[in-house]
Amino acid sequence: MKKADGTAAMAAIFDELAAGYDCAALRFFPFAADAMADEADLKPGLRVLDLATGTGAVATAVAQRIRPTGRVIGIDVSPAMLDRAWANVRRMALHNVDLHEMDAMAPGFRAQWFDRVLCGFGLFFLPDPPAALRAWARLLKPEGLLTLSVFARGAFEPFLGLLRSALAAEGGTLGDWTPPWAVTEDSTVVAEWLQAAGFEPPRVRQRDFGYHLDRPEDWWALLWNSFFRRLLESLPPDRREDFRQRHLAQVAQRLRAGDSALAVPVTFLTAVRAA
Repeated sequence: MKKADGTAAMAAIFDELAAGYDCAALRFFPFAADAMADEADLKPGLRVLDLATGTGAVATAVAQRIRPTGRVIGIDVSPAMLDRAWANVRRMALHNVDLHEMDAMAPGFRAQWFDRVLCGFGLFFLPDPPAALRAWARLLKPEGLLTLSVFARGAFEPFLGLLRSALAAEGGTLGDWTPPWAVTEDSTVVAEWLQAAGFEPPRVRQRDFGYHLDRPEDWWALLWNSFFRRLLESLPPDRREDFRQRHLAQVAQRLRAGDSALAVPVTFLTAVRAA
């Protein structure tokens, strides 16, 4: 089946990112995946769906907690991400993970089939998050759990602020760029979507998975291997290297001043599907 234009574009973006998505600069993803698995109240024997599985950080964390009789299905629109996920599954010798290329807006599974549905850092990429939540509610058994993770306000600061300033100096509209996760930074908004979709009021918890940058190149590795690359690639190719050097000089100045802490606050929302 042909992908919708928006889905195909998103798949292409993440196909490009897949090779570097497990790099050290993005280590907050597996750390948050482990925490998310804890939030989901997992136990052996459960049937779990992992939406927007990416390279499988959540799927593998879940699989270890629900084996030997439980099974997790991970879906993603990016074939390259799924290839990386499958390599990670094999590396960890897990035998209870299935992976499928599928759009999280319309997962093709039987109603009330899953005990748990999880989506790590995927909801804000979807064109209609409230509609997606309604579709996911249909897949859960009554009183099944949905667990979400989203970036909280202040994510990637103070270095994201430096990036915005540097982009603004380039002229045009780049300095006005809004990250896709801005739509879910306010957990009260997401909670309202959940209740409208047929869930009980969610449990909301926040944790920070930030770390200290050892060198400016660590920040660039984070940018280039994540969704930020789309923003950087909007710069003309002949200006990109000059921009990188000037921006990293700003980052180096902050590091020399002892300001090396990168904030990565994450909000976890866990909601019970109403009976």
